[in-house]
Amino acid sequence: MDLLFTILSILLVIDAILLIIVVLMQKTKGAEIGAIFGSGAASAVLGAGASTILTKITYWLGGIFLFLVFSLSYIHHKSLKSSSVITEIQQTEQQEKVKK
Repeated sequence: MDLLFTILSILLVIDAILLIIVVLMQKTKGAEIGAIFGSGAASAVLGAGASTILTKITYWLGGIFLFLVFSLSYIHHKSLKSSSVITEIQQTEQQEKVKK
């Protein structure tokens, strides 16, 4: 479980960085699509339909981000539930009952 948690955490960080980059490259109301890279750099690289491609990439990265966050939350919840103090006390009580 720890290995899976680590791998998903690394993927989450990579996805977050990519999501930030893609959002910053998108066209705003008063600026060009590649304003942070200079005038028209992104449209020169990505072509005329760059805004629709970036929008689709943003949706996918956002969806992957949410999936990873929920997955990590579920794994963390399961690991806490299995190692809680209450569970350990209940297991100890059950073992004592069996011994009697």
